[in-house]
Amino acid sequence: MFKQILTILILICVMTSHVFAKGNVRGFVIDATSGEPLPVANVVVLGEQRGSTTNLDGFFAIPNLETGSYALSVSYLGYHRAELTVTISEGASDPVTIELLPVSVILEEVVFTVKEKDNDKARQSARVSTIPIDANTIRNMPSLGAEVDVLRAMQAIPGVKASSDISSALYVRGGSSDMTLIQMDQSTVYNPSHLFGIFSTFNGDAVKHIELMKGAFPAEYGGRAGSVLEVVTNDGNRKKMEGLFSIGLVSARGAIEGPLPNKRGSYALSGRRTYLEPIISMMKNASEEMADLPDYYFYDGNGKVNIDIGNKTTLTVGGYLGQDDLQSEFGPDDSKFQLGTNWGNRTFASRLRHIISDNGFLTLGIAYSRYNSGFDMENDGVFIQEFKNRFRDRAFRGDYEYLGYTNQKIKTGIDLHIYDVEVLNRFQEDTFVNIDTTNFTLSYYIQNEWKINSQFELLPGIRMNYHEDSDKVYVDPRLALLYHYDTKTRLKLAGGRYHQWVNIISFGEGGSFMDIWMPFDGSMDPMYSDQIVFGFENDPREDLEFTVEAYYNKYHNVLNYNNMVDRGFDMASVFLSGEGNAYGFEWMLHQKAGRLTGWTGYSLSWSKRRFTDTFINDGDWYYPKWDRRHDFVSVGTYKLTKNWDMSTSWRYNTGQGYTRALGLYTYHFAHVPLEYEPDGNRTILNGEKNNYRLPADHRLDMTFTYNHKFFGKKAKLDISIYNVYSRRSIWFRTYDTDENPIEVNDVKLLPVLPLISYEVRF
Repeated sequence: MFKQILTILILICVMTSHVFAKGNVRGFVIDATSGEPLPVANVVVLGEQRGSTTNLDGFFAIPNLETGSYALSVSYLGYHRAELTVTISEGASDPVTIELLPVSVILEEVVFTVKEKDNDKARQSARVSTIPIDANTIRNMPSLGAEVDVLRAMQAIPGVKASSDISSALYVRGGSSDMTLIQMDQSTVYNPSHLFGIFSTFNGDAVKHIELMKGAFPAEYGGRAGSVLEVVTNDGNRKKMEGLFSIGLVSARGAIEGPLPNKRGSYALSGRRTYLEPIISMMKNASEEMADLPDYYFYDGNGKVNIDIGNKTTLTVGGYLGQDDLQSEFGPDDSKFQLGTNWGNRTFASRLRHIISDNGFLTLGIAYSRYNSGFDMENDGVFIQEFKNRFRDRAFRGDYEYLGYTNQKIKTGIDLHIYDVEVLNRFQEDTFVNIDTTNFTLSYYIQNEWKINSQFELLPGIRMNYHEDSDKVYVDPRLALLYHYDTKTRLKLAGGRYHQWVNIISFGEGGSFMDIWMPFDGSMDPMYSDQIVFGFENDPREDLEFTVEAYYNKYHNVLNYNNMVDRGFDMASVFLSGEGNAYGFEWMLHQKAGRLTGWTGYSLSWSKRRFTDTFINDGDWYYPKWDRRHDFVSVGTYKLTKNWDMSTSWRYNTGQGYTRALGLYTYHFAHVPLEYEPDGNRTILNGEKNNYRLPADHRLDMTFTYNHKFFGKKAKLDISIYNVYSRRSIWFRTYDTDENPIEVNDVKLLPVLPLISYEVRF
């Protein structure tokens, strides 16, 4: 089957590469100051109602133009609009390079008129539920000190939830955290968490573009049943070397980038590390009560090199590494337990991009992603328990875009993932779980962005997946429809089927550092979802966008870890299978430009799960912990003066679900004489799963930034206040059964935290 799919892909490339239009314009849109490609930029032919958007590599093509001269209008959020004239001749043409200047660069006044029919809003993609965000927006949002966090920024978008204030995991539209495909330069990241989820693995200095697809995503993406987060890192400055260094209360970070020799490419390197060890050591020495504090640190780094093989071919090699390490001791002085815990990611990706003929763009890539986690426990050197999870994903991908049709953009490709997993759980001489398996999933997709006329756009697609262990082909049809009511108003409808090939065993919804990743092994049916989304968009002004969406997701074969397992050797023995659904309504008002930028949004949502014939809630429906009825978010950045900026983030949400105790009962062990336990054993009697909710929660974060020069270099001072009015969220509740009546204790999260960081760019 692999040979058949590869043959089809080659035939499509060969056939389309020999189709020559009358003439076309193609090329790249880049940052004028650094040479960085700009993804999702709008390129419009004025007076022709024709245009295109750049792909993730900044490439575009507008075919079937009559020979002659044309005026192009090129725009990208955060950059000055550019106009230029191009001359079209018959046959193939060399790619053009269009440079855009950031809005921070002051231009002389240029006035030009664009007719209503040429408004580039008419070139919006048929994708629904897609939120593109530029890296500068993320960097300007309130953060914990110097740590700009991509995933926490995503949690400020309507429809995206977190399980707690200290979790960076994403719960999108009722789906669990493993239902979101997280890609960094097309390499999958499986556990993007540092410091028990307080920080994500994405270094904000390395990020160029982020795109969140909350649902109904196109056929080119697969392997997850819920949503997609696409992260594109910096290619590096192609014109000059530059860098930065930043120091905060928790960590330090640095970055450097620049052109390769002869300017035939670029490089970008960044890294960060905490320096908690000396702080923890001082705290231990200062107080005996803090002697049991664990030793902890994390580090991570990104690297990327781009090599221009020719004016039509570029090779990119990049990678990421990150590691968390925690060592602790506990117990009485004469019998100390030593616990060592670590987890981390490694990724590597290589992509070859080549412009084929006049209208084709081919990308070939290989990627490797590894996630390891585990702990070992000893008592004065004597082995007690060991746990480890090793997950490896070797991926091979080929994508071909054909842009030779006037109103169509065809994309097709293959995607191969080879999964290798090992899970081991040993307690002294007993082995409870021992899984070691390898399998692969091969996928082929084809999709077409078809502009039927000036009002209707269609994006049909299909993704076929072959899984080795089950020896079956699973078909995922996808369809999206866009209707332009006028140049300012659009209606969107989309849906499809989405299979998932990897799943998480999670031991807690408040943190993700001990999650176990497992691939589908054929021992049970794979999880999949059926989704439908309806959306409405309106642009009251060019810099203001209002979006409303309603959705319904039906989940099949939802998995949940079986806490009663004592011997597990495949998925069927460690997972329970059930069903679920999620539905809701969202709106978002986004101010994209001006002195005040940001967004305000609201979501009303429901999410349910049911595992029939199991011990989970006696097989009845229940709401998972991340189900929250109401969420209101507001994010804004305001330029106070020439040097001072202020950013704020405020969120209100309904409390999360928790299982409230109904009462208390006492029991005796049959084999223990009553005189040894005269009062019996007092135990909580729980009600239905998540039968109550914690109180509603809200929090305000603020950051003040002072931009200035430090010995002639750009610098900024960030003064952040986390949780301004110190409303501490409840993480979870505990019950002390030794007290009568039972004592209920709320474990709360962080209070107000003033933080400071300093950054210098050179």
